[in-house]
Amino acid sequence: MKEKLASILTEILDETITPNDIKEDTNLTTDLGMTSLNMMYFILEIENVFGVEVDLEEVDLETFFVYKTVKAYIEKELE
Repeated sequence: MKEKLASILTEILDETITPNDIKEDTNLTTDLGMTSLNMMYFILEIENVFGVEVDLEEVDLETFFVYKTVKAYIEKELE
């Protein structure tokens, strides 16, 4: 999962991000510089790559600010 998320982040942020750059507590906005527009693309790519549907009316967007909460969300949705 880490490689897939790193691939998505690299594509969206147009930077070289490796799985080693992402720690459990990495904040995608403050540590990686993700903007609100980047965040929307990130969520869309999570839906496409992992085959989950993110209901933006139901989920707290802060879920997508930190790597470990993104990972937990995806794992829960894949159960």
